[in-house]
Amino acid sequence: MIKDLTAFYSKSALNMKRSEIRELLKFTRRPDIISFGGGLPGPETFPVKDLEDIACQVLREKGALALQYGPTEGEMPFREEIAKWLSHEKAEIKPENILVTAGSQQGLDIVSKVFLDPKDIVIVELPSYIGGLQAFTAYRARMIGVPQDYKGMKTDRLEEVLRRLAKRGKKPKFIYVVPDFQNPSGITMSLERRKKLLELAHEYGVPVIEDSPYRALRYRGENVPAIYSLESENHVIVLGTFSKLLAPGLRLAWIMAPTEWMDRMVVAKQSMDLCSPSYTQLMAAEYLKRGLLPKQIENIRTAYGKKLEAMLEALKKYMPKGVEWSKPEGGLFLWVKLPKKMSANELFPKAIENKVAYVVGSAFHCNGKGQNTMRLNFSYSSEQQMDEGIKRLAIMIKENM
Repeated sequence: MIKDLTAFYSKSALNMKRSEIRELLKFTRRPDIISFGGGLPGPETFPVKDLEDIACQVLREKGALALQYGPTEGEMPFREEIAKWLSHEKAEIKPENILVTAGSQQGLDIVSKVFLDPKDIVIVELPSYIGGLQAFTAYRARMIGVPQDYKGMKTDRLEEVLRRLAKRGKKPKFIYVVPDFQNPSGITMSLERRKKLLELAHEYGVPVIEDSPYRALRYRGENVPAIYSLESENHVIVLGTFSKLLAPGLRLAWIMAPTEWMDRMVVAKQSMDLCSPSYTQLMAAEYLKRGLLPKQIENIRTAYGKKLEAMLEALKKYMPKGVEWSKPEGGLFLWVKLPKKMSANELFPKAIENKVAYVVGSAFHCNGKGQNTMRLNFSYSSEQQMDEGIKRLAIMIKENM
C-alpha cells in the first residue's frame, strides 16, 4: 500500500504554483461581488451574430475538415490570415513562421519547454505577467526582475544586469516583455526603450519574447511600433492571441518565430496536444477573410475606452490621498500603489467582505515584493459597477490606513 501519494511527484510538479488569478476567478461568479480581478473581456463585445453565421457556413462547406484532426502547426488558411494581419507592421511574415496554440499560455509553455533547463536565467519586467512567471517557474528557471517606470522596462538597469551576468560567464535564455499596455501595470514601453532593448539583445546575443495580447486595444495616444517590426536579426519571438479581440472561448493564439526555432516548437506542442481545434481556426480564418476584425476592434476600443475613463474618474473621486495609480492608454488593466506600509495581500479578505475583488500586486513580482500594489481590470464590469466597486474599495482602504 502506498502511504504517501505525493512522494511520486517530480521536482517540476512540486515547483509548480497555482495561478492566483485563476483562483480569484471564482469570485467573478458570485453575483454579490464586483470583481476587478480577472482579465475577462466584456461579454457585450463578443461578435456572436457574425460567429454564429460563420460557424454554420464552416460546418456546411468544410464540415469534414473542421471536425477532423488537423496539422500541429495549425490550419493553413488561418495561418495565412494571421501572417497577413501581422504583415501590416512588418513585411514578409510567412505562414511557415506561425504556430497556432490553444491560448497564449500554451505559447508560454512551449517557449519554456524549448528553451529552459533548470536554473537557466530569464529576465522579466518588475512587475511582470503572472502567466509568464508561472510558466518559467514550472521549468525551474531563475528569474531576474528589471524594474520599469512609466516608459517601460528600464534599459539602463537591463544593461547593468546583462553586463554583470556576462562578467560571470552567464547568459540569459531570453528577455520576456509585454511592451503594449502591460499586464499588470498598463504601461507601454517607449520607442526609445524598444530600440535600446533590441540593441542590447543583439550585443549580448539574447532572444526577446514579445508577448503582445493587447497591442490592438489602444484608446488614446500615439501608436508605438511593435518590437518585432524594428528587428532585423531574427532575435524576436512574438506571442499573439484572439482571446481579447474575438472571444477567449475560441482558444486561438499563436507563436511567430524564426524558421530555425519553429521545428522544435512544433515538436514540443505535439507532446501537449496533436493539434489545436480545426473548427475554431477555420471560423477565425473566415472572420478575418470577410474583413470583420477592424470593425470588431473599433467596437472594443469604444466600449473599453469608456470603461477606462469611468474607472479613472472613480479613482479620482473616491481614493484617499497617498494612493497612486497608472493611467494607461489602452489594454485591460491599471496598477494601484498603496502607501508603503500597507499590504494589498492583508487587505484582500477585507475587500471580499466589502464585496469587491482585485489581484494582489505581489503575484506579479518574481522577487516576492510589491505587497503594497494591486491590479485592477476595467474591461469586465459595467460603468455603474465600476463606480460602486471603486467606492467600496476606497472605503475599505481608508478604514485601514
